[in-house]
Amino acid sequence: MEQVSQDSDLIETVLISFSPSSSDSKNPETLEMLEKKECFLQKKASAEVEKAKDYTKAKNKSAAIQCLKKKKLYETQIEQLANFQLRVHDQIIMLESAKATTDTVDALRSGSSAVKAIHQSVSIDDIENAIEEANEHTENMRQIQEALATPIGASADFDEDELEAELEDLEEEELDHELPEPPQTTRMEPSARVTTSSQPANDLAELTKLQAEMAL
Repeated sequence: MEQVSQDSDLIETVLISFSPSSSDSKNPETLEMLEKKECFLQKKASAEVEKAKDYTKAKNKSAAIQCLKKKKLYETQIEQLANFQLRVHDQIIMLESAKATTDTVDALRSGSSAVKAIHQSVSIDDIENAIEEANEHTENMRQIQEALATPIGASADFDEDELEAELEDLEEEELDHELPEPPQTTRMEPSARVTTSSQPANDLAELTKLQAEMAL
């Protein structure tokens, strides 16, 4: 009767762990309890085997058979506990998968809500107004920079055309300095010029004299 009561309590505990209303922490506790119970029954079955051996040595066959019957009962319970553990493992895996699915859905909902809140807080009119303000600030800054760059005081009276002409004169003067000087011509002495100019007349006289000699 005691064994039947323990089995009933065990089955009730396992069924409670399978209940959807049970918390996630109940499954690991149930699994640990089942493992301890299985280990205890394995020790009991081993003890009955040792008793059966002793009765066999004592030639007490009926007592040895009773021990083996108890061993079979323990083994049946051990097999049942193994099935229970498998069911608990299966439920733990399903619960973890369901929790991961729930977390994913919650994350998607949270992201969708955040995007919706952003869309509600920012409209196309707000964006256009922001762009218009930025362009206006840029134009104001450009005008300020142009105003700061405008000459004032004595520098405002300078003639730009006159300054350009003066700059061109300086560039031409610098270019003239960079060009090489022309080579100097050598002056000829008067005596050399006379000798050069009289040379054709002497040649003509010699030619006429040669022709007269040939005619004789």
